Amino acid sequence: QLLKLRPLAREHLIYQCGNGERFSLWFDPWVQGESVHALYGHRVIYDTGLGMMARVKDIIWEGEWAWPPVSGDLIELQLRMQGIPINSAPDRIYWDRVGAPFSTSKAWQGIRPGSSLVAWHRLVWHPKNIPKHAFCLWLTIRGAHRTRDKLVAMGVTQQSSCLFNCGEPETLDHLFFLCPFSSRVWLEVLGLCNIVRPILPWTEEVDWMITHAPGNTFHHSLRKLAMAATVYHLWIERNNRCFNN
Repeated sequence: QLLKLRPLAREHLIYQCGNGERFSLWFDPWVQGESVHALYGHRVIYDTGLGMMARVKDIIWEGEWAWPPVSGDLIELQLRMQGIPINSAPDRIYWDRVGAPFSTSKAWQGIRPGSSLVAWHRLVWHPKNIPKHAFCLWLTIRGAHRTRDKLVAMGVTQQSSCLFNCGEPETLDHLFFLCPFSSRVWLEVLGLCNIVRPILPWTEEVDWMITHAPGNTFHHSLRKLAMAATVYHLWIERNNRCFNN
């Protein structure tokens, strides 16, 4: 799968030729962002007699470009090379800008599809998040958990009842926090956070927390951590009852 991403990465790579020891003469895009093979095809490899494994240094002689003038393409290449300086520095590859240090974060931002920020991103990915809790909360907000109503619709099971034995069908909204069991847990956690209010439907719970815990102060972080931890442990308990009896 990673190899399939090479064309995408190539759009951001800048090859800066130095002494020519590192770059493939034919296949690395060191000629104004293109490879010699892409520009002139396989014939030039045969005409030079240098072989497939040749490096750029193999056509440098005494600090000058030295393509053998045995074909029109090679003569054109010799002329084209005059704008590419030769020096003793090593060959270098840059991401997007010559001289800029490589950043994994910038590379990811450059290749991923762009999308707008969602209102709940600070609720999930805040500085004090616990990764496994945040990931579970992210799945919950995205509606990605395979609750029993989804499994029934997929034909995986015929059992739709809530695993906390309340007799109601298990859905995401039921599990968080309309079920009597999960509702009681969430009320206790809210109380520990000095929050006194009735339980809301899941999407309204998320909206309430976004509004009432927007920052990274102690109290706001505590509320966000409490929500993520509650969702995580309820989901783990649900799975334990489902798979571990």
